[in-house]
Amino acid sequence: RLAKMGRHFFVGCGPRLARVDSGGMTGTGAGRMKKVLLASLSTVSAISRVSPDARRLILIRHGAVNREHAVPLIKPGGFYGGNVDVPLSNVGEAEALVAAKHVAADHLNEVSLIWSSPMRRALFGARAVGTALAVSASEQPGAAWKPPIDVQTFEAFREIDRGPIGQGWTNLTRDEIEARDGPKAMEKFALETVPGAFRAVNGGEGFCDLRARVLTQRDAMLSALPLGSAGVIVSHMWVTRAMVCEALGEANPLNVDIPTASISIVDYPETFSADRFAAGEGSLPVVQVVGLKPTE
Repeated sequence: RLAKMGRHFFVGCGPRLARVDSGGMTGTGAGRMKKVLLASLSTVSAISRVSPDARRLILIRHGAVNREHAVPLIKPGGFYGGNVDVPLSNVGEAEALVAAKHVAADHLNEVSLIWSSPMRRALFGARAVGTALAVSASEQPGAAWKPPIDVQTFEAFREIDRGPIGQGWTNLTRDEIEARDGPKAMEKFALETVPGAFRAVNGGEGFCDLRARVLTQRDAMLSALPLGSAGVIVSHMWVTRAMVCEALGEANPLNVDIPTASISIVDYPETFSADRFAAGEGSLPVVQVVGLKPTE
């Protein structure tokens, strides 16, 4: 189902809608986004099983974190990223388990691979998905217990590098960042297009740097997936934004909401790759849902 209210697109199934901010796009970007979104109209009341000639990625952001136990410690309101290992809070663990059960309930016979960021806040959710799938499979009539799918971790799915404490944005608040690097510092980070350029700003990555590593690893996962099956990637907000924004044709990742423990689903045609898509070659991916936060 697709609806548009103001600058927000809503994509989803049944009453569960996820907001995707279109950012007031016009021209080629808006047209490409519209085409991708309209493709999702093929699922009106529910997300159907992945097509035999496509590969599905189920993208899950980790749950809410407990900042008080971050390593290294981060002050209240301070930014953190892929260089700070923050565990989940009790709430974060609970919502990650809900997301895992949702995947097991809706995609039990599809999932063949589970990939994850190496950070513990993502690994918890990835292992929860594997366990939920194994338990659900064992409860099917005549089924015997089989161990959970092994979780494979990849550095490419680590959260954005905000630079070292003292030099970069790690442990700085938004106000401190904007006071140091200008009032549009976050927007410049999100829209940076020159690889490596942001190291001069904060010693870390611009969004384009993260996007390049994420999409390269994503393509490797697509190649490893059998046609007609699904893979799960449990990672982070910016990592998920990289894949969702590509599929939507959205240039500004700040326009796409990815809540904690939310699920986004994209179906990719057989010959899809980031390079071919950027060149306008091949079929469009089908965005099934973005930022769906399941409830019990």
